Amino acid sequence: MARVIGTEDNPWGVLKFLVGTVWEPLFPRVTQDVLDQALRGYATPLMRVLGPPPQALAKRLPVQHTVCYQRTACINYGVLCVPGPKVPDCWETSEFSGTDISTLNYVVRLWRDDVVIVVLILG
Repeated sequence: MARVIGTEDNPWGVLKFLVGTVWEPLFPRVTQDVLDQALRGYATPLMRVLGPPPQALAKRLPVQHTVCYQRTACINYGVLCVPGPKVPDCWETSEFSGTDISTLNYVVRLWRDDVVIVVLILG
């Protein structure tokens, strides 16, 4: 499990560019109390919040949001070039620009490796 490092006024941290997009609902929001309980051995509340496994999250995205930006120029482009359990490291989104592309690519690779990413809600 990984958590987004945010602040009190911005719990989304480097993922704030995903707020208001189709990607936002794919990140479970966990309160500090629920995380503290899980760290002390009582994980039931956390498990209720987490939802489906990370590799399945990409299936909730509309198809137009999963297409690789490099598809027309890449000689290796194929059916696996979408976020999911076998996404290649080179997959890129066409929705965002700049460092947001590499950030989302990193998130998709973490999901591929079955890492849950949560947004910690303080307070």
